[in-house]
Amino acid sequence: MTESIVGETYAAETCRVLSSAWESWGTPDVDVIAHLINPSFLGGPSWPAVRQAHAIVRREDALLVASSGLADPTEWDDAEPTNGYELEVFGISPDIHIDSDTLTVATSWLGQTVMTVSNLVAQYGFQVPDMLDRHGIITIQLDEARLPGEAADTYLDENGALVVMLGLVDDELPAAVRGPLSAIRLINVKVLTVAEGHFCVHNSMGDDEARRELARRFAAQGGVLWSSLTRPSVV
Repeated sequence: MTESIVGETYAAETCRVLSSAWESWGTPDVDVIAHLINPSFLGGPSWPAVRQAHAIVRREDALLVASSGLADPTEWDDAEPTNGYELEVFGISPDIHIDSDTLTVATSWLGQTVMTVSNLVAQYGFQVPDMLDRHGIITIQLDEARLPGEAADTYLDENGALVVMLGLVDDELPAAVRGPLSAIRLINVKVLTVAEGHFCVHNSMGDDEARRELARRFAAQGGVLWSSLTRPSVV
């Protein structure tokens, strides 16, 4: 997979449609979260067109952190060019002070969670949108998650793992935007309490229905797309 002429031709339009989506929510920073050395050169997962970064979007009541590069225009050896893996992931939280600088956001639990999910998506590639097509909403476990100590008992299981839900949608942001090569999903990352994570697995209604039930409860609670370490569990 290479950026080549495809990237040169379609990168600007891809940036425009994604920026427009984030601007519908808040004000994007000029600076992005990026690495001095691309992690793919150090054995990490390779993003579609190699570039990997994360955008920060601010408004008065919350911060949004989103991957930037998973949907970069990409030329594949065995398929037609696409907007990368045809998705970007994002998380929203009111917990991070809105005046936090880029490094503080990057090292916050929100930044670290979104960055971890981004790299998992890069590792599994098109399997992720395929799973979303089949199930609508999915959950994944993040091992050795980093959260403030006061939240550990509520959000981390006995092994220090955190469960997040991917695929919740709400009118607050579009579920997808039209990229120049393919549609790009905007995939929400929602942090689940231990009780909510267990509910998705240990239930009598089936995993898919359990996830849909959680989605209904989040809708009733409000702030469907938001994560907060002080949010009351819906289970």
